[in-house]
Amino acid sequence: MNPIVRAQLNDFKNANSHEQGKDSDFFEVMSIFAVENGILGENIEPFRAHLKGSEFGIDGISICIQGTLCIDADEAASILSVGKNHVGSFRMYQSKTSDSLDYGQISKFLDAVYDFFTDLKLLSGDQIEDLVGVRDAVFAAATRSNPDLKCFFCTTGSGEVPKAIQALIDSNRSRLEALNVFGSIDISCLGARDIQEGFRAATNSSSASINFSKNVTLPDHENIEEAYIGYVTADQILEMALGDVDGQGNRHINRAIFYDNVRDFNPNSEINKSILADIEAGDLSSFVFKNNGITVVAKSISRKGDTFTLEDYQIVNGCQTTNILAQTPQTAKKISVPLRLIGSSDPDFIAKIIIGTNKQNEVREDQFWALLPFMKDLEIYCAGQDGDERLLIERRDNQYRDVAIERTRIMKPSDLMKVSAAAFFFQPNRAARDHRGIRKEFASRIFLADHSVELYHMAALSLYKFDYLVRTSKVPRAHVINKFFVLYALVRKFWHNPNLLEAKEKERTRVRRSVLEIVLDNEEYVKHIEKVSKHIDTLVASSGAKTREQLRDFIRTESFSESFTKTFFDS
Repeated sequence: MNPIVRAQLNDFKNANSHEQGKDSDFFEVMSIFAVENGILGENIEPFRAHLKGSEFGIDGISICIQGTLCIDADEAASILSVGKNHVGSFRMYQSKTSDSLDYGQISKFLDAVYDFFTDLKLLSGDQIEDLVGVRDAVFAAATRSNPDLKCFFCTTGSGEVPKAIQALIDSNRSRLEALNVFGSIDISCLGARDIQEGFRAATNSSSASINFSKNVTLPDHENIEEAYIGYVTADQILEMALGDVDGQGNRHINRAIFYDNVRDFNPNSEINKSILADIEAGDLSSFVFKNNGITVVAKSISRKGDTFTLEDYQIVNGCQTTNILAQTPQTAKKISVPLRLIGSSDPDFIAKIIIGTNKQNEVREDQFWALLPFMKDLEIYCAGQDGDERLLIERRDNQYRDVAIERTRIMKPSDLMKVSAAAFFFQPNRAARDHRGIRKEFASRIFLADHSVELYHMAALSLYKFDYLVRTSKVPRAHVINKFFVLYALVRKFWHNPNLLEAKEKERTRVRRSVLEIVLDNEEYVKHIEKVSKHIDTLVASSGAKTREQLRDFIRTESFSESFTKTFFDS
């Protein structure tokens, strides 16, 4: 193996020391991490995209809707229930620790990719069946634009593609194009240098230097170190917005630095078409007068003359503008763009800037919850726990990007909302899918300033441990469908009413200790999961549900939840 890749692999293994597997398994996950979070600038948990079994010719499948990784139909439905004009994308992975490209292995990989989108004669298993549910949801929502497909074959060699393999790739691209379901298709063979650079990009904070000569210093503010307003040429905006050059010599939008999701860009909107038409017609001088501009927040700004070096920055407003400029890079130096540059390391004030500059847009749920004082307290509490009880609450996208951590321990506020619906409000049938309904119904009862951070930590840890037991094959993947019923039963066993958050401290402590006694003992937690799953299997035996999707639909009904509660706890 390439020595640099070997060193990075060791770093990746050390950061994820609780995960199990051979070096080849870790390389498969690290390749996904390097491509997704580095080259493509996404922010996903790579272990969730990894196929754990011995699937034919393929190691990983990443299906994202609006930039969020979805591994089953419930997660897809949750994302699709909010907003409109959803954009999906497929990324398929196969990784080999060898330093050469093998014709037979690549052929097998591309056969597996084609099979996933057609007959499913080669691929099988619970994980594949769950991903097929996401696939179908993506296609069903693709009324405005077709999803893109990217296929990556990763090795530790040079990545140079011989003519015979290039011919194989070209023929398979044509075969996939004939399906007429993809907006674009890209098939890449990546080598050691691609993996190295992707890994570095995935683990380093964002950094860029721009020329900002036309600036005015903004007034002092207690939460801001420095701030400027003015205008720059569009090539300076692209310097911040585009990632490093890839193996094909291209630079792509770095999705990781955006607050407002770049996949929300709609090139077919009348406004964007009009702006593009003006640029293409040569009306470049009008852009600065018609455009609201870009707002950038950076944790650190270093100025030397007119050169500003930004560290750990985020473009919090300007998704549409940036995408339009990226489509017309040849005119970038002739276009001026309004720019507001703010230096602040206060996460709460940054969150307020984000919401203030996006009032015309729907504020994401995670950003809304991140502003709450309770969430900051929970973040501090969870990060301060020792050993296996430590969790990381991500209140800002890519908050832990440049930190060597076990990424499976990262929890988003939306994850906490789901587990709270099951564990505290006794709504296991709604937790996975009814995102909007749960938020609306329980907004006044969740994440309150006087709530116990210990209870939320208990619930989040129960979720993390469930996923861990599945990843390490201590619990069958088929039981993932039952996840929120498992968490519900765990709390309901020791507290009979959906009001634990309001209970007296003595009672909260008793329940928390009882739950953690099970959760922190792998054998006991596995027994609990098996007991719940066996009971669910008994209840659904007469339902007529034959596929996993039919099973999901059945156990998401209120009548099933009532039946489960009555029969499980009475027994």
